[in-house]
Amino acid sequence: MSLFTVYDDNIFARVNGSAGQMLQLRPSLEGSYENPRVRLLGLYSFDMQRSNFSSLNTLDARRHALGETRFRTSPFTTLGFIMRYDRSETPGELDADSGFLGERRQAERIELNPTYARRFDTRTSMTAGYDWTTENLIEGERGTLHIGRTTLARAVTTRTTLSAGYVGRYFVDHIADHTSHGIVLGWNRELAPGTRVSFFAGPKVTSYGGLTPEASASFARSTNRIRLAVDYWHGETIVLGVQGPVRADSITTRSTWPLTRRFELSAHAGVSDVTTLDARNSTIYRGTLGASWSPGGLYTVAASYGLDYQDGTIRNRMVLDNEPIRFDDQILRHVFRVSVTVAPRYGRSILPPDEAARAKGVTR
Repeated sequence: MSLFTVYDDNIFARVNGSAGQMLQLRPSLEGSYENPRVRLLGLYSFDMQRSNFSSLNTLDARRHALGETRFRTSPFTTLGFIMRYDRSETPGELDADSGFLGERRQAERIELNPTYARRFDTRTSMTAGYDWTTENLIEGERGTLHIGRTTLARAVTTRTTLSAGYVGRYFVDHIADHTSHGIVLGWNRELAPGTRVSFFAGPKVTSYGGLTPEASASFARSTNRIRLAVDYWHGETIVLGVQGPVRADSITTRSTWPLTRRFELSAHAGVSDVTTLDARNSTIYRGTLGASWSPGGLYTVAASYGLDYQDGTIRNRMVLDNEPIRFDDQILRHVFRVSVTVAPRYGRSILPPDEAARAKGVTR
């Protein structure tokens, strides 16, 4: 159970914003089961919300459900499936790739992702997956994205892996359908223990823009003192309320500093540039500073400050209360959040008799 108090100086994400406060209560339940062949994970939560704006008072401000399973059919083959459902009155929370800000409207997103992984030998492996995503504004536009991927990887040294793959996308909305097909080559290198860099790039043919590039790059470092990740992506996706695919360039950084066993600091930052088929463009800058403290037992206290700045829009103008809402100018937003989480946990390990005895230090 988590209790949040939030101050938002632009609660409706408009050019001339209005400040507001919210009190949110989030019950959630998570369960997992794992053995050498099967892994199951489930999570469900929803938010109850009260604000100084009566129109935002609700017992169902957002919902989140996640289900994941992995099954090893053999020592070399693994099947996986992920299901995710999100519903929110803040659509920007669902557009994680773009971070696009928009008016408060109920929106939902469903994602299904089956995967297949096969290891042929100690150096060669193959992965394949299909990702189906549909999202819509309630009583509004709906967009669906189908993505198929397959990758063949070969470890040329103990630290370097080369790969080649195919990615295909199929975009569906109520106006038209679009497709793209790309071939990407990849390079992955472990620079040091806990430090890894990777790069993927290749040509892509689209039904709406001809030949374009597809590229991504990442850097990750994890030690006892810092966890750092930097990601860049140039590709295409869908955005709530926008027809057709959009071209996206995005760079994000995430860092965490565990100062002690119970206290840690974090910082997230990102920039996204999004362009639609009819050349509308929006650039979004976002950043968050956070801290969390776990005094022990069931409790965690956290605080964060977030900033969002958006220049331009990719959605059509809308009318609310007989006044046109302008999204083509700059939008600035500051959000302060403090939360307290109470999370009782129950765990049980079921081991064969010999392993259970060894875990207790008993020789059988």
